[in-house]
Amino acid sequence: MEWGWNCLIYGLPVVLLVCNAWQDWKKREILPISLWIFLVAGVALNGALGYQTWNSAVGGALVGGVMLVLSWVTRGGIGWGDGLLLCVTGVYLGLMDNLGMLLWALLLCAVFSVGLLLTRRADWKKEIPFIPFLLAAYLGELLL
Repeated sequence: MEWGWNCLIYGLPVVLLVCNAWQDWKKREILPISLWIFLVAGVALNGALGYQTWNSAVGGALVGGVMLVLSWVTRGGIGWGDGLLLCVTGVYLGLMDNLGMLLWALLLCAVFSVGLLLTRRADWKKEIPFIPFLLAAYLGELLL
């Protein structure tokens, strides 16, 4: 696959994450239209270019599906939008890369949260936007 297509395949999730990280940080919500646009684009790109198997794409989306179930179980303790966004990134990244991004984001969020607790800038009930950590984790994956 040529360089331009790779930039598109790896760059579109960056755009999706940047737009939604900003929205999550400022308003604690996602941009639903962005999820639909990027989902359709991801399915179309994978269909046209076949850069990963459909099993991997569906597996990647299931990572978000698990987060949606956890959101329901925790009654919103985990954001519904975070799960939806992970469904979309899973279409681009596949199972292993989406799972890796999620695990790195959880680690980064945990370190940040401990820092807030130790400096007494937050208590245990403080809600923290998660999508900025997904963005940081994805950018870290791209650089490594």
